[in-house]
Amino acid sequence: MTINELLSLMKIVRERLQDLKGLRSQISTKEFYMSAEKIVEPQYEVKAVDKKITELQNFLFDADSMIKQSNAVTNIDCGFDIGMLLAPLE
Repeated sequence: MTINELLSLMKIVRERLQDLKGLRSQISTKEFYMSAEKIVEPQYEVKAVDKKITELQNFLFDADSMIKQSNAVTNIDCGFDIGMLLAPLE
């Protein structure tokens, strides 16, 4: 997989992660009223949703680490003088 492909996949995984976090916090229960009593029913197993969130977070960490590691060993010859670019005004 190329770095660009991995970055694209990471973007999609981040979106999915946000969806699951919303699911965990907002719509994971259904509320209804029976007479004066409020009843809350879980719609998803909280542990299963949390496990999937953790898996996606671990993937993002591993992918980010791999990209940073590849950048750490890749040298780029830019062909410009940094001293000249950062020189003060005369």
